[in-house]
Amino acid sequence: MISNTTRLPNLAERASGEAAMSRLADRLAAMAPPPLDLSPSTIVRQSPAVAAALATSAAIARRADERARRSRSVIGLTVDSFIAACSFVPYALVALALRLIMARVFFLDGQTRIDGPRLSFNPLDYANFDFRRGFDFSVVLPLQVKAETFTAFAVQYPPIPVPPMLAAYLVSYAEFILPLMLVIGFGSRFAALGLLIMTAMISVFVMPQALFTTHIYWAAILLVLISRGAGQISVDHIIRSIARR
Repeated sequence: MISNTTRLPNLAERASGEAAMSRLADRLAAMAPPPLDLSPSTIVRQSPAVAAALATSAAIARRADERARRSRSVIGLTVDSFIAACSFVPYALVALALRLIMARVFFLDGQTRIDGPRLSFNPLDYANFDFRRGFDFSVVLPLQVKAETFTAFAVQYPPIPVPPMLAAYLVSYAEFILPLMLVIGFGSRFAALGLLIMTAMISVFVMPQALFTTHIYWAAILLVLISRGAGQISVDHIIRSIARR
């Protein structure tokens, strides 16, 4: 058991030590230099040369900013206006045009490979409008494949890794069905993928010399349709709208 007489000297020693440390801290604070005032007004008062340099730099910065704004106001507004004008062309119209272009290319080729009844659509009367004969739309229904088609696949395209008989049927009916799917926009991505495969086969085995003159553009158009779809003017869009309800 520690007596009270022993505790009192310890407390007195601690108090004297804390007082000594406090006095030492006050002396160190008094010896420290005052903080520097780096405000612009103080710098200007201390050095006129520095003030002149700062004013020149500020003027140069203002002129550069004004030039940048004028340049942005002319070039930037021109670019923004062009982009805004381009945005008025909806993708639905672009997709429709691309679908019709590719459908026409393959459909006309497929019409030369098949035989069957011919359906004609005449929007005008030929008896009265002879100069309108260009509006005669006729379609050959694919009831059978022409004999010339089998001969062509057997003789002209021997490198194709598909039996000539099967290739003749596949190509002839694909060039009739897939273009119609593109026109109405039904299963457009699948139709574009099928035509892209046919384009690759033609480019590799049939007409490799036309790769960079024709087939590369067909492939680019078909890739756009595969990536973005048929657009809003299509059966696909109608089916998706009904399914979301």
